[in-house]
Amino acid sequence: MTNFRILVVEDDPDGADMVSMMLSSAGVEAVVAHDAETALGWLQSDPGYFNAAVIDLALPGMDGMELMGTIRNMPEVAGLPMIAVTAFHTPELKVRVLDAGFDAYFPKPLDTTLFLRSLERVLMPG
Repeated sequence: MTNFRILVVEDDPDGADMVSMMLSSAGVEAVVAHDAETALGWLQSDPGYFNAAVIDLALPGMDGMELMGTIRNMPEVAGLPMIAVTAFHTPELKVRVLDAGFDAYFPKPLDTTLFLRSLERVLMPG
């Protein structure tokens, strides 16, 4: 999975480091934004830079669901694959998140193998 750049939107430094290390181990470049506003700024300034986004649902200010909705309404990045991660997992939340428009969903702590396999399917469908 080399030559991919993933936007990681995670306010918790330990969580951001964990996802970044997982992605790096698969040869993927991770760029971390610690809030939704920073992530949106990067997406607006260079819409084609990122291949996907991993978004924590519990962000300060604009939460992950709001961020995903905002991105889906930005024509230049509306099709960006987005993966939700959360420490507050329930089966109902998973359904709501996927129905809302995320491409994949993972509860924390992340299972590295399942996470990377799902990311590969999102990045290289077919």
